[in-house]
Amino acid sequence: MRKWLALMLIAGYLSPVAGCRPAFLLNQRWVNVREEPTLLVFLEAEGEKRRMHFEEYLAGVVAGEVFGDWPRAALEAQAIIARTFTLEALQRRGGTRELHGTDVCTNEEHFQAYDATAINDAIREAVNATRGMVITHRGRPVRAWFHADAGGRTATPAEGLGFRGERTPYLRSARVPTDEDENDWTATFTRAEIRRAAEQVGASVQTVNRMRVAERGPSGRATVIQIDDTHVSAPAFRLALGATEVRSTLILGLRIDGDQVIISGRGFGHGVGMSQEAARILAEQGRTAKEIIQTFYRRVEIRQQWD
Repeated sequence: MRKWLALMLIAGYLSPVAGCRPAFLLNQRWVNVREEPTLLVFLEAEGEKRRMHFEEYLAGVVAGEVFGDWPRAALEAQAIIARTFTLEALQRRGGTRELHGTDVCTNEEHFQAYDATAINDAIREAVNATRGMVITHRGRPVRAWFHADAGGRTATPAEGLGFRGERTPYLRSARVPTDEDENDWTATFTRAEIRRAAEQVGASVQTVNRMRVAERGPSGRATVIQIDDTHVSAPAFRLALGATEVRSTLILGLRIDGDQVIISGRGFGHGVGMSQEAARILAEQGRTAKEIIQTFYRRVEIRQQWD
């Protein structure tokens, strides 16, 4: 399936260990916005900056994140999630100002995926139908994480991302639908590759004679991996090995065979927030965009930020 790059949101500038600024330090330009803002966008492929209306930019994000032929409710849910993600990041840390001197950018490792060439009528209609809608908790935009496929159960931020920032009571581990025929994966590494990945996350590993999942979180995802007598953070270790190889921390098998370490699991991405695959399935079952969002985010409101 195309568009799995949502999982990369945890890889670069959006590091989950970054905490939230207290309310009085929020970027006031983006608080209580009541009219559609104009964004300064860094277009990575072109190497240039361009001003766009927020909703124009958002259409490119939806097209970059999911298929344009998905059910309408799934497209609308993705539009609301992406709009919320953008506004929350602008309020909390000024978007990508520190990276590019712009509000947002089109590098999926820095912000969100973006593909203006894939915008179609269905995506335009989904963006227009949800114009200005943002998910809030206690009046503030939520941390609108999303990922490709939860593998049947979503993760808490601490479990899936190793997140140690502000409290996110609106996110919990929840059972969600998945395509069981497509979400299993297996990755193979050498012992040397395991040692190098451990070093990248700050662990000193001399040999790799034993490996196991030492701790798991509420969804069953690995939170701590033990390599001989050394313990490493599973989310960080996954990224060090490669997020497209170790597709999730929902690890079901881990064994050593000669010089090879074989890891198998289910799902794709960090597992926090909205699972795009589950959203697609729920939409096919007749759920609305609001019902889809409430599957992943509890005690939230969908507020009209601008008309």
